[in-house]
Amino acid sequence: MLTSHAPPAKEAIHEPTAATRHLCTGVYVDERFRDLVINEVCTAPHRRVAPSYGFDVVPVMHHAWRAAALSAFLRLTLAGAVAIPVFAGALPTAILITCGLSLLWLLHRAMLLRDTDREPRPRRKAKRRGLGPKRVDQRLSRLLSPRRYPERSHALKRIGVAALSLALTGLLVALTHPGHAAIALYVAAGITLTCLGVGATRQLMLNHILRAPALRPARLSGRQRAADAQQGHVCAVYRRPRHSEDDDEDDLTIFTLFGDESPFIGAGEIVYQWNPPMSIQLLRPGGDKDAPLNEREHPVPPFKAHELVENLRKAVQQLDTDSQDVRLPAQVRDRVYIAETDVAVDHSLLPQELAADDLHDIINTPGSKQHHFLEVTTPAEGSEFVATVLLHISLQGRTLSISTVACVLAHTPRSFQRTEEFGHHGAAAVVWAAFRELAALPSEIQRAWRIAPYLFAVSKAVVLPRDLTSAPIRNVLIGSRVSIRERSAQAWSKIQLEKSDILGRMKTIERRLLRAASDFLSSKDVDISEFNDRALQIINSGIFNFGDNNSFSNNAVGDAAQVNASANQPTGTNNSSGGSQ
Repeated sequence: MLTSHAPPAKEAIHEPTAATRHLCTGVYVDERFRDLVINEVCTAPHRRVAPSYGFDVVPVMHHAWRAAALSAFLRLTLAGAVAIPVFAGALPTAILITCGLSLLWLLHRAMLLRDTDREPRPRRKAKRRGLGPKRVDQRLSRLLSPRRYPERSHALKRIGVAALSLALTGLLVALTHPGHAAIALYVAAGITLTCLGVGATRQLMLNHILRAPALRPARLSGRQRAADAQQGHVCAVYRRPRHSEDDDEDDLTIFTLFGDESPFIGAGEIVYQWNPPMSIQLLRPGGDKDAPLNEREHPVPPFKAHELVENLRKAVQQLDTDSQDVRLPAQVRDRVYIAETDVAVDHSLLPQELAADDLHDIINTPGSKQHHFLEVTTPAEGSEFVATVLLHISLQGRTLSISTVACVLAHTPRSFQRTEEFGHHGAAAVVWAAFRELAALPSEIQRAWRIAPYLFAVSKAVVLPRDLTSAPIRNVLIGSRVSIRERSAQAWSKIQLEKSDILGRMKTIERRLLRAASDFLSSKDVDISEFNDRALQIINSGIFNFGDNNSFSNNAVGDAAQVNASANQPTGTNNSSGGSQ
């Protein structure tokens, strides 16, 4: 029963999606993203890995360690170039190498200081490019006023004095110890070759990510196996926000059911929801409309909640079986969300596996701490865009309650995708990357201290067990904190042409769910007139459900419509803030 609910990551092991390739590339080009993967996924066994939508987290973890090892190797080389001669008794060699590296670092600081203190020039149309009297006066004033930027001038002076002192010290040591100077030159050549090798190796790895048919390692480590199982697990443990008493700021959230933090970790940004959910009384069709309620309603629901869920599942799965030209890729599976505080009280809420009967019990139990959602995911552009529609169904109080929320994961940054562009892959790109790494050596000198966090991360990976979420631990909450895919996704408000396509897909899924639910209720002898009216309102009210900011005030729609309320006038019974027609 649950075999069709397997996550996309497991379905595309041999053919990684574009999103997987871009995230693997991101750990090489963005050090902050790489540290995020290592600290929050690779070395955090006490937290659940967020569900993966449209990508596989295992190869991202694998390449994050490789990218960190490359950077650490270069930084270890820089540190060893100074430390090894000191311990070997070749102090003049260590002094010469330190002077050379310090000069490169001072050059880097001077360049940063020059670029930082530049005043932004206002944009204006250039009528002519000649040197007018005003432009000549400006240039003369710059030449005659060297202390226009006193802080920068003092800093540059200090850098110049330090550079001159280092140069004279190195020259004096080289003249007095020519043998050590030759050794220092060999060490400098070794550092240069290391930079070239690291840059070339990094680009070779990017080329491999671009072309490899499979990105998963041949053998998974213990932590990778645990992350693989958690990313595709039916249950997701979400983090509840802090209690309102702990926050000083006022809660200004208006048009949302879930507050500022989405419980649907990994699914992306919430862009659509039924607010409030649809509630339909289970009435018999036909009969006297004025008859008492107890005579018209079903005292016992004519169906189970899981029966409606299974019917909706089959209806949406048909979209994925159409011909290629009209097919809407739709992956349907179950998702159960559990609060981390509830798991801390009762760890049995998070089983290793969920059988079909257990899943039916969760669906049929209203008010359960295990919140079931039917999850419909539709990827686009190699999963660079992933839209997810989550449907929750509950039968309680002789009433059917249906709620829906839609989330979107947008594309990754351009730096993650640049390898695919012209000239950024191939043999020429390897050579260019090698020399670019050499040019970035001064900045690497400044970041050499970051070898300490890398060694700490390696020690954590060695010491900590692969998974600490299978058994309760005192004062430790295991809810997912970070989704690396969400962190790298573009904001929904910045999406342009793809937005209409994504919204159209979600509307298509929504209409099919509503129509399938209407047919099911009709077959179970339930009056669907109220359901159809509510469904028509939902379908036609896209402007109130879609969008980034659902706040409407002082609106007027239609011919000769007017809004007389002033900006400072309070809204009363005669002042409508909604649309009129």
